[in-house]
Amino acid sequence: MTIRKHAIATAMVMLWGAAAQAQTAPPQEEILGGTAAPVQESTGPEWWAFSRAEAKHYLIDVHSVERTGDELTVMVARVPMETAAGDYSHTVDKFGIRCNGRQSHVVTSSDAFEDGLPGEAFETEEPWESIARDSFDDAIREISCDDMRPSPPSYASVKAYIDAGRP
Repeated sequence: MTIRKHAIATAMVMLWGAAAQAQTAPPQEEILGGTAAPVQESTGPEWWAFSRAEAKHYLIDVHSVERTGDELTVMVARVPMETAAGDYSHTVDKFGIRCNGRQSHVVTSSDAFEDGLPGEAFETEEPWESIARDSFDDAIREISCDDMRPSPPSYASVKAYIDAGRP
């Protein structure tokens, strides 16, 4: 997808959020634009904010992508906006994506509590669902399947993102 097409798609999502509401994302979200990135060897987590809603920001760890043919998994964090100083609580979901099949589901989920340390992940047993164009899950698909990157900056951890003020 070209950057222009991605920008148009992003604008459409911002104007017509109904498709995004049908997926995992909360209402009134903003999917952030991005660019294609050169393939790099993983050097640890690299969290990028890719969607913002009033109550939560969503980050994706682009180095967590694990591919098996047309399917992959990728880690997505849900970071609440209203927490006390020093509270690093958030949720991390492992999304399964079928790139060409345009399907997704949450494979596992885990909560990190105030100290930021994740609890044990649990299986969600969600079924595969079709990904609507220009939706929250479509943004995850584009980033992970098409090696796109949201707008900078990136963060080494969710804690680093929270320490930066949840920009």
